[in-house]
Amino acid sequence: MVKQKFTVFLMPADEGGYQVIFPYYPNCTTDGDTLQEALDHAKEAMEGILEADVKTGGDPVPHYVYAEHVVVGMVDIEVPEELVEPLEEAAAPA
Repeated sequence: MVKQKFTVFLMPADEGGYQVIFPYYPNCTTDGDTLQEALDHAKEAMEGILEADVKTGGDPVPHYVYAEHVVVGMVDIEVPEELVEPLEEAAAPA
């Protein structure tokens, strides 16, 4: 076996905890109540995907499944009024 790093995105979930997404494997998602639990579940999920790929003859994993750094940004977008959730119902931004 060869050890490789995989980039994962951890996003706060509306109901609490974190959702995990693998950019290279967009269909592989998981979650966890804490950051550590989410990372543990991510590792288990990816190991399951790779195990299945071995059995089914999946594509080789390239060496670029991780990013040296990830840039996160925000953009301002005009949203039509009818699509904006009323303020009293909207969750306050973190």
